[in-house]
Amino acid sequence: MATPVDYSSKETERDVFTLESGDPLFGRKTFEKPNKKKVVPPLSRPSPTGYPKDLPSSFYEANGESYLRARRVAEMKFNTIKLVIAFTVVSVSLVAVDALLYADVWWCYWPIGAWAFVLVFPVLKSFVFRGKDLRSVIENRLHRMALREVERFDTDIEGSI
Repeated sequence: MATPVDYSSKETERDVFTLESGDPLFGRKTFEKPNKKKVVPPLSRPSPTGYPKDLPSSFYEANGESYLRARRVAEMKFNTIKLVIAFTVVSVSLVAVDALLYADVWWCYWPIGAWAFVLVFPVLKSFVFRGKDLRSVIENRLHRMALREVERFDTDIEGSI
C-alpha cells in the first residue's frame, strides 16, 4: 500500500508548481519583438442604460452580502425552473401513456397532482418570497407592525400633551 509523501520539508525555497525560466517551451516567442511603446489601454465597459452609474462598491464585490443573497435567490429560481420543466415533461408523458394504454382510466392525475402540490412550495419560496424562509417573512412582518404601533403610540402621546 502506498504511503502519502510529505513535501512540506522538501524544496522550501522554490515552489514546486512554477515553471523553469530556462525551459524553451515556455520562453518568449521568437517572432515577437519586444516593444515598450506599444501599450494596450484597458477595455472600459460602458455602463448599462437604466442603472445608476454610481452604485456602491459593495454591489460589485463577489463576496458581498447582497451579492451572495442575490446569487442564492438566482440559483434557487434556476433550480425551480428546472423542476417545472421536468414536471411538464413527465406530466405530458404520463398523460400520453395513460391516453394510449388506458383510455378509460385516468390514473395519471394522482402522481401529477401530488407532484404539483409539492412543486408549489419551491415556486412560492423562490418567486414570491424571493428566497426567504417563512420564519424570516413573519419576523419582517411583525417588525413592520411593531414600528407602526410605535409610531401610533408616539402620535397618541404627542396629541395628548
